[in-house]
Amino acid sequence: MNKQSDPVPENSRAVGDDWIKAAMAEHEGALLRYAHHFVHDFDTARDIVQDTFLKLCRQDQDEIRPKLANWLFTVCRNRAIDIKRKESRMKPSPEYQLEERPDASPDAQGQLVQKEAAAGLLQHVASLPDRQQEILRLKFNGGLSYRQIAEVTGLTVTNVGVILHTAIGKLRKQMVDFNSA
Repeated sequence: MNKQSDPVPENSRAVGDDWIKAAMAEHEGALLRYAHHFVHDFDTARDIVQDTFLKLCRQDQDEIRPKLANWLFTVCRNRAIDIKRKESRMKPSPEYQLEERPDASPDAQGQLVQKEAAAGLLQHVASLPDRQQEILRLKFNGGLSYRQIAEVTGLTVTNVGVILHTAIGKLRKQMVDFNSA
């Protein structure tokens, strides 16, 4: 029997809606940043995340709930890679930069220092190999565990740990060298 054609009781629909809303509230921002890493365009990243949540709506809540973050990041990653491949066949990829948004805090000098530090860190992160950048984003933007990152990327947990340790070590060295120069 096809599940999609079965009538769904109204109270089940409400529970499902609440679950989807909670998942969006918890993961949408991290998924947007993660998708943007692949496609370098905020509108496309939003479309990818929307596709991810639409796919979540069609899944069995009981099956997905225990592995929700892994599932969301995996679906988002696969969709982003598909779109990136499609776009690369259509045109050469230009270089993109993250758009800067003004900070709303009243301390202008503090804002400037924060912006410069963040820009410096982002520049150093951008100098890392793609795999290290992806794992850093999954760990610190996505808040995923090593095991979850391993499931999303298809690596072993040990490999994730080594790559993350190497990336952080490189960033630390770059920041020390930058600050002492």
